[in-house]
Parts: sequence; C-alpha cells; structure tokens
Amino acid sequence: MKLNSFNKIAILVLIFSISACQSDYTKLVKSELSSGQQHNHVFHNLEFGQTRSDFYEICWGLNKRGVATHGPSNSYVQMFLEPQDTSQALKRIRMLFYAKFNEKDIITAMDVKFSYSAWAPWNEALKANKLLPVIQDTLMKWYPGNPFMKVKNSLVKVDGNRQIKMFQESDRDVSVLIEDLEYKYKTLVK
Repeated sequence: MKLNSFNKIAILVLIFSISACQSDYTKLVKSELSSGQQHNHVFHNLEFGQTRSDFYEICWGLNKRGVATHGPSNSYVQMFLEPQDTSQALKRIRMLFYAKFNEKDIITAMDVKFSYSAWAPWNEALKANKLLPVIQDTLMKWYPGNPFMKVKNSLVKVDGNRQIKMFQESDRDVSVLIEDLEYKYKTLVK
C-alpha cells in the first residue's frame, strides 16, 4: 500500500497526538525509571529492599537511642522534628512512619504522616494546610533533585526509582508516601 503525503501527515499527527496525551507525570516516571538511577534510601538507614526484620531492628535501635518511640495505637513509629528556631516551640512536628512490605516481607514503600504536635482544631496556624509547604521544603532538603509537581490533589516528586507523594489528609495531617517505582511499575522497568 502506497501512502500519499496526506496519509503520511495524518499518521504523523496521530503519533504526535498519542504521545502528547501522556501527562507530564507519566513522562517523568518513564524518564526517571529508564535513567537507571537508584534511590533506595528512605531515612534513618531504612531502604527499599530491606526485610521486615531489618525494619524492626533499625526501629528498635532508634528507640534505644531515644530517637523514636511507638506512635498512637502502636501502629506507627513516632519521632519529632524540632524547629530550628527555639522560639517556635509550638511548631514542633510529629512524624509517624511505618513500612509497607510486599508478599516476601521486603520494604517497597514508607507511609509517613506529619502534624504539628501542638495541633488543635481552633489553631489555624497549626493546621495541615500551613504545614504542607513546610514539609515540602523539608523533603526537598532530605531528597534533593527534581521538584514537586502537582498531580491531581497531590504533590509528587520522582527521582530515579523513588517517588514521594504528598497531600493534606485532614485538618491535622499531611500524608506522605515514599515508594519504590521499580516495584510499583514492574512492567515499565522491563
């Protein structure tokens, strides 16, 4: 079958339209995963690929050193981030975290929640919408690289195989999910 110039142009427009339909987020994920960069470090010596027993051992060590303790209902590990300005004691941030494991008990993600420890429903200055930019700033310092981008109701940052997704969960909590995209999108990696 011989293609005339109109058909060739129509096919090119169709190809460009299909590729343009990919969101900036999808393009970024594909680009970062294909870069081969590995960012397995999460925080406090916790990494993607460690076992459930590694997680418990590291958290027990944090507890013995007084860095962390059990959180509410013993469902999270709890620690506090102190404000750099000591006059801002009310701005102390509670950080709760717990690993997500696959079927082989390997860490594939970290579920993290942040809130001001002095939070109260009537205190506008300590609500999650005020905390969100502070956490975004903190995460950029902890994980330099690509900036956060808006994806639906979340802010998302992708560097190599590590994705950080952040959103306001409630008036009190900012929720963060740090996940290994190689595990999440196994088919894109191959």
